[in-house]
Amino acid sequence: MNVGLNTTLNRNTSGLRACAVAGSVLIGCLFHGCTALDEHGQQSVSPPLRVVVGPVVLEEPIPKSSQIYSFSDDPTAEMEPIIASQLVDDIQVKAQLFLTTHLSQQSGMVVVPFDESRRFLGDIAPGGTALNAEQAGTLASLTGADVVITGLIHDYGRVRWQYWTTGWLMHVAAASTVVGFATAWNPAAIGIYLAVDATTDFPLWYGGASIFGWVFRPVRVHADMVQTRNCRGLIWSHDELVVRVPGKTLADYPPLQQSRKEIQLEANLNRVIGQIAESIGDSLSLQPCNSSGMPKKISSFTVWSVLDLLY
Repeated sequence: MNVGLNTTLNRNTSGLRACAVAGSVLIGCLFHGCTALDEHGQQSVSPPLRVVVGPVVLEEPIPKSSQIYSFSDDPTAEMEPIIASQLVDDIQVKAQLFLTTHLSQQSGMVVVPFDESRRFLGDIAPGGTALNAEQAGTLASLTGADVVITGLIHDYGRVRWQYWTTGWLMHVAAASTVVGFATAWNPAAIGIYLAVDATTDFPLWYGGASIFGWVFRPVRVHADMVQTRNCRGLIWSHDELVVRVPGKTLADYPPLQQSRKEIQLEANLNRVIGQIAESIGDSLSLQPCNSSGMPKKISSFTVWSVLDLLY
């Protein structure tokens, strides 16, 4: 009789312990998140995504090398194409390096080292050219990447006239409305405002000006993220623009270099790519495949993306 009673008590005690453990696990999941267990009771954690950075290409040719570089003497007509090509190559390599470096600082991903990706790219596509779908797949296969990220530098030192004109007109429309309400729509007051605004804001929107110690070197970069595992396709696009060069950014450079165009543009290129990397870090995840075998797209909206559709 005692043996049977002890057996029953042991079974009940084991059941209570199991319930207690299950309850503890449930509470832990609620407050700290859960990880899956395999059949042997061991934790199974999904590995971080492997990311490779492809080329970041300057979309439009530089009209003149002196637009992006401070020369003591401007290059001759014979040397201009050679120097401009060298400067563009340098910008594109730095852009890819910046993006690789900034992404390496994000959590939840393993980034293919810059030297490794450059070595493979040399065999896949000519320098300074964007990758097509087949080339992106080849780069992913060679590096074992789940995701390929590439970029386009839309504007460097100058904003295309369609963009700065649209931006300026939007600014003028909003500000003129405020001035109109404040002055009972006095034509003289509105005319004075428009004249002052045109002389001060054109350099800011167009870029390249230095006003009251503020330097304006616009850099606009577009990034694409292509998923190569499970199902292949574009899953994310994003645009970022920076115009003013912050003084604290230039403080990282020697004082004698801070006034140089190439240094100011490099600082803004690094800054805008850092912002893109942060956006990617917030969005990066493998997407499920739809019925047509394409991955679901991660939504990303910017004003500049809308302007890309218009122009």
